[in-house]
Amino acid sequence: MHHYSLDNRIVSLDVRSKTLAYAVLDGPLQLLDFGVSGSARRGFQTSRVEKLVRKFQPQVIVLRKVPSGSRRDNPAVQVAIKSIRSQARRLSVPVVSVEKRLIDQIFRPHCKPTKHQVALLLSAYFPALRWYMPSKRKIWMPEDRRMQYFDAAALGLAYFATSGDYEAVQKSLAESASRMRDA
Repeated sequence: MHHYSLDNRIVSLDVRSKTLAYAVLDGPLQLLDFGVSGSARRGFQTSRVEKLVRKFQPQVIVLRKVPSGSRRDNPAVQVAIKSIRSQARRLSVPVVSVEKRLIDQIFRPHCKPTKHQVALLLSAYFPALRWYMPSKRKIWMPEDRRMQYFDAAALGLAYFATSGDYEAVQKSLAESASRMRDA
């Protein structure tokens, strides 16, 4: 059993052009805080990240790698990511990028890695997220803003799984998947 402290605290960020979702994790087993903020004002993400770093004092900021040509690869997101990296450097917090395929790999043994299935599993893994689980999206509906909580949490969990806690994450995900099936 791992005991986590500030040495294992991360802030994972789901960066979009007009919103920023975050999840603060103390190791892979404890979700301390999560949220989403939005603004049409360019660069709002940088000031939000500074507040998160000052409040939670993470060891690492985790971002999702945005591949060239992907749906998320747009100028506003690239500018936001660049400014977040710059702000993190000023605050002496390292930034790590995690690829989408790694996130999918972490969840694939336990569920089909669709956004909805991953969110269901995360709501069993982190009970605090259960209240925010949106209903399954129909193809013509826009994505529920609450889904960003789950995207940020999945990113943070993938970081821990790829940085040495793979077995602990997989064991806990298996237990969560079992609870989900039994419910």
